[in-house]
Amino acid sequence: MNKILSGLFFATLLVLLSGTDIAGQNSNCHNYHPNWSPKGDRLVFDGERGDEREIYLFEFSTRKITQLTDVPGRDAHPFWSPDGNKIVFQSPRDQGTSGTADLYVMNPDGSGVKRLTSDPGFAGVPAWSPDGKRIVYQHRPPQETGATVMKFWDLYVINADGTDQKRITDLNAQDQVPNWTRDSRSIVFHSDRTGNNELYLMNTDGTELRRLTFDPADDSSASFSPDGQTIAFKSDRNGGKDVYLMDTAGKNMSQITDGYNVYGVPSWSPDGKKLAFHSDRSGNAEIYVYDLRSKEIEKITECR
Repeated sequence: MNKILSGLFFATLLVLLSGTDIAGQNSNCHNYHPNWSPKGDRLVFDGERGDEREIYLFEFSTRKITQLTDVPGRDAHPFWSPDGNKIVFQSPRDQGTSGTADLYVMNPDGSGVKRLTSDPGFAGVPAWSPDGKRIVYQHRPPQETGATVMKFWDLYVINADGTDQKRITDLNAQDQVPNWTRDSRSIVFHSDRTGNNELYLMNTDGTELRRLTFDPADDSSASFSPDGQTIAFKSDRNGGKDVYLMDTAGKNMSQITDGYNVYGVPSWSPDGKKLAFHSDRSGNAEIYVYDLRSKEIEKITECR
């Protein structure tokens, strides 16, 4: 059953008294992996409250946070369907063991949960194609108890209803955090296949692989702007983990945050004017929004 996050009334009262438009939580919480709704009015994200990780919804108009899932385990990496009617996410709820997960979809109010994958191991970090037809995700085989051999991540594509699963990478490397070009014809992802994480682009069947970045640092977690002309990604090429922009050829690079210790994929607002990301620069992981016009950064969650 959906429920408004515990303590919301007091957080709202604090907002009214302070004049600050942020949503408050207790001291033992973290907020991760924001993903912008197609209408731009909400963010979905995952968060920790104590020992549990669940999916939450943030509304810009009311600054209200609503909890969408309430199942033991690590529900994480939510991603909107392009029509705004569904959210795909990863969860261990049916496999029930540490280091496992499958993909699920649900309605934006948390109802109607449906399992999409049933593979041993870990399926996660899903991204819905802009045409609404497919979902790309990363998968790792089961980890043997006590095993020291590294299990590599590969990328898979399935139809939005969970059918026609296809493996599209098969290399002894960590191929991770896939996302789509705006025409739904190509997939961007990062991989350590050359020794450190770089960004790559390929067709949806895994052919015509093209490397986009060439830097000794780690470049990862990419997403395309709504107009398809710009890629936002995370890099530590200047020491800290920050958000960068580049064109689709990997050129004209610019750093847009400085000292934010960014994690996860920067999520574009539907109008292409803002980016949401999470950062632990304040001690707890929080959700921030960067305005590309004003260059101002707003913290929209606050763990207390």
